[in-house]
Amino acid sequence: MGKGGDGMRKLSGLDALADLHQSMGGERANVVDPSAESGASESKFGPSCLYVSRDRKARKGKEVTLVEGFEPGSHEDLASATAKSLKVHCGVGGGWKDGVILLQGDHRERASAWLRAQGYQVKHKGG
Repeated sequence: MGKGGDGMRKLSGLDALADLHQSMGGERANVVDPSAESGASESKFGPSCLYVSRDRKARKGKEVTLVEGFEPGSHEDLASATAKSLKVHCGVGGGWKDGVILLQGDHRERASAWLRAQGYQVKHKGG
């Protein structure tokens, strides 16, 4: 097993392996970056971004924290489970309706921190 005379070369990485496969007569595969497909991950695993805001309109002056961004048809189970866990974390009442999680009281910072810890991208909306 000598060096250099037998046509063997040291492989470094997947590109080198693909080159070797191609030199042996195989076709080079097109590699697709899974992180580039953002639309597929949103519909399958949940929303890509959630918006946290505070509201008082049509609630007799009572403050409510809103978490928006869930699709009512496709993320219903995920939104319901998230709402339940978020209510327990904040120690408040609330619910889920039409793609919006409602928390009683102003819990924007606490809700945002918890949602980020769960892997969601969070943006604040409003003042």
